[in-house]
Amino acid sequence: MRSAALFLVVTVCTLTACAYRDINPEAAAADERANNGYDALRSVEPGTAKLVLRARGAGYPAHFSVSASPQVCRDFVPSGYVAYSGRGIVLPWIARMNERTRSAVTGQQPYLVHEAKPGLPLQVRGYGYIQDGHGGLARFRHCGPAVVRFTPEQGRAYTVEFIWSGNAACGLAVMDATAPDAPVPVPAEVIEDCPAPG
Repeated sequence: MRSAALFLVVTVCTLTACAYRDINPEAAAADERANNGYDALRSVEPGTAKLVLRARGAGYPAHFSVSASPQVCRDFVPSGYVAYSGRGIVLPWIARMNERTRSAVTGQQPYLVHEAKPGLPLQVRGYGYIQDGHGGLARFRHCGPAVVRFTPEQGRAYTVEFIWSGNAACGLAVMDATAPDAPVPVPAEVIEDCPAPG
């Protein structure tokens, strides 16, 4: 009886979660902005540039690292793990529960903030992790690394998103989000064949 009740609660929550964006699109958009680094983009320290690193498209974790080396694929410094929690699509309490659980168990965050030196080329590497199956039958796969290089400008804020797409494909998208409501794509060089993080 207890398992049937739990199944019912999970089913109702899942169906409700799937419809949240359709039920209240304004609230869904506001919840997403409040929890995806939107506010961090609005303040840039003088003499710096700011990056918000995040993921979208699926809830799999992605590891970010950044390098200011003039040599490609060298001297990456780990920034941390991010994972999309469903903000803007699922009900806020479900996204919040996802974020708290991931942060406590694996250290994954909904987004990371990186201060960059303007005028110097910067390399950003994203590396995704996928788990197929459950328990003892789990199988881990990877996507990437995806690496881009661009030159941040002083006083500008950028988003670098690790984007999951169909069939566990992935890539990085760089946007100038100094005006967070009107982001503009940034021409970024895609660097091939960088090694995965160790």
